[in-house]
Amino acid sequence: MQVLATNKLRYVLFLGSLLFIAILASACGDNGIDTRVVPAKFPVEVTDSHIDAGEVVYLENCAACHGLVNGRAVLEGAPIHGSGGHTWHHPDRLLYQWILDKPPLATVMPAFRGTLTDEQVMQVLAYIKNQWLPEIQKRQNEGSIQYEAQVIEFGSE
Repeated sequence: MQVLATNKLRYVLFLGSLLFIAILASACGDNGIDTRVVPAKFPVEVTDSHIDAGEVVYLENCAACHGLVNGRAVLEGAPIHGSGGHTWHHPDRLLYQWILDKPPLATVMPAFRGTLTDEQVMQVLAYIKNQWLPEIQKRQNEGSIQYEAQVIEFGSE
């Protein structure tokens, strides 16, 4: 009788193990989203050429209100974009969208869609990010990567 109970227990454990492995394999499998097809543009790549071009675009389009990146804002209510400001708390994708379409609830900032190209927006962001302290750059990049993973996983922003 004890041998029968032991064999039954082994059988149940064997089936349970198979079920566990099947569930684990399906959870680790392909989620159907191929993220390799289109290279991600976020977080923004901070290169010397982006920084140099972004400085020109920033000075021509942004500095009149926001001031120099690590300086004081010129227009009341326009946030500064340096390490002492709040800009770095947001992921690159949102900053990119806000430059093009203006931030939610913004009453003064114009939308730059049609004025700046996508590439110019990326350059401005590279220029701004380059002005941040290294630990702030690292933290903001980590947040941007995490935000992108959520966009890919859930398919919306």
